[in-house]
Amino acid sequence: MYLRTPKRYRPGRKRHLRLFSGRALVRLLLVVVLAGTGWLIWAQRERVRTSVLPELENLAEAVQTQVAPAPTPTATPDVVSAEIECVNAYRQGDLEQAIRQCTVLAEANPNDVALHYQVAHTLVITSNFGRNFDRLGEALAFAEKTINANPLAPHGWAIRARALDWKGAYGEALASALHARALDETYAPTYAFLGEIYIDMGQYDVARSYLDQALELDTAGVAVADTFRNLGLLYSNQGRWQDAIQPYLAALQNAPNQPYIAVELANNYVALGEIDQAIQVLVATLERNPRDTSVLFSLGSAHTRNGNVERAYEYYRRCLDVDSENVPCLSYLGGLQWSDGDFVTAAVNLERAISLGSTDPDDYYQLGHSHASLGRCDLAVPYFQQGYQLVLERDDARRQASFANALQSCGVRITPPSTTEANQ
Repeated sequence: MYLRTPKRYRPGRKRHLRLFSGRALVRLLLVVVLAGTGWLIWAQRERVRTSVLPELENLAEAVQTQVAPAPTPTATPDVVSAEIECVNAYRQGDLEQAIRQCTVLAEANPNDVALHYQVAHTLVITSNFGRNFDRLGEALAFAEKTINANPLAPHGWAIRARALDWKGAYGEALASALHARALDETYAPTYAFLGEIYIDMGQYDVARSYLDQALELDTAGVAVADTFRNLGLLYSNQGRWQDAIQPYLAALQNAPNQPYIAVELANNYVALGEIDQAIQVLVATLERNPRDTSVLFSLGSAHTRNGNVERAYEYYRRCLDVDSENVPCLSYLGGLQWSDGDFVTAAVNLERAISLGSTDPDDYYQLGHSHASLGRCDLAVPYFQQGYQLVLERDDARRQASFANALQSCGVRITPPSTTEANQ
C-alpha cells in the first residue's frame, strides 16, 4: 500500500493568454507556400509535363526493374555424387578418395552406423600401421562418431578398440572391445579385434581362441578379411613365415582393396627370401592405389634387397612425393644415399627423418658419419652421442662398438660397457 502525500505548492510563472499562437502561424504560412507552389506548377504545366515528368518516370522504372543481387548460396555437398564415388573408390581400391567421399556421405547421414564404421576402419588401415598419428587421430574421432550414431550398437566400440590398439593403448583397446562384446556377443569384428589386441600383447593362445570365434561367427562378412589378416599376423609375429602366407592370401582375396594386407604378405615373402614374389604382390596392389606410401616404401625396400638400387630410389622418391614427411622413406632414402657416398644429400634426408621422430640408430650413425666424412665432426659428434645412448638402452653391443669407434675418430673417447655390466 502506498501512502498518499499532499503535493507541495510550487509557485510558477503566470500563463499569458494569446489570441494567436506561433504554431498556428507556421501552419498558415505553410498552407500559403504550398498553394503558391501548386499555382506555379499549374501555370507551367506544359513545361513540367515535357521535362520533369519523364525524369520521374525513368527513375520509377529504374527502381522497379532493379533487382537486388541474389545472395551467394552456401555450398552444399553433392550427397548423391558422394555416394556413387564412395562405392566406386572402394571397389577400385582408391582408399584416399573413398575416405573423402564417404566422409561427405557420413556427415549427411549421422545415424548410419555401418557407414561410419567403414570410414573409421579405412582411416585405421591407412595410418601406415599406426605411424601416421594424425590419421590415427582421425580414425579415433570417427570411431566416436560411430558410437554416437548408436551407442548401443557394438560397431563404434569395436572399431574404437582397433584404433586404440594400433595406437599402442592396449589397455584402453581391450576395455573398448570387451564393452562391444557385452553389447552384442554375436558381432564378429569384436572377436577379430580382440584377437589382434592379444597378439600385440604377446598372448598368442588367447588371441587364437578369439580369432577362431570370429571365423565361427562370420565366414563371409565384414570380419573375414580382418580375421584372416590377424591370423597371418599371429604366425608372422612368431616367425612362422610360411604358415602366415595362406591366411594373408585369404585375407587379400576377401579384401583386395586393402593395401596394408598386401604389404604384410610381401614382408613374409621377403622373410622367406622370395623377393620376386613380394614385388609381384606389391606391384599389383600399387596399380589399385598408386599413392599408398606403405606400398611404395615396401617396394623400395624389396628392390634394395634385390640389388636394384635405381628402382629403390624411384619408389622412395615417389613415396616422398606423396608425403614429404614420411619418416621410413626419408630414413631409407638417406641410407641409400649414404651407402652411395652422397653424404650431402644423405645428411639432409637423415636429419629430416630424425627431426620428425626417427629413433633408428642407423639414422644417427649414418648422419654422423656423413658429417664426419665432410669434415664436420662438430656436427657429427652430437648424433653419434645420441645414437650411442639409443643402442645402450637396447643393449646392442655390436652397435655400441660402432658408435664408440665413430666418436673416437672425431676425438671423443668412450669405453663401451663390458658384457658383464651390460647384462647387469
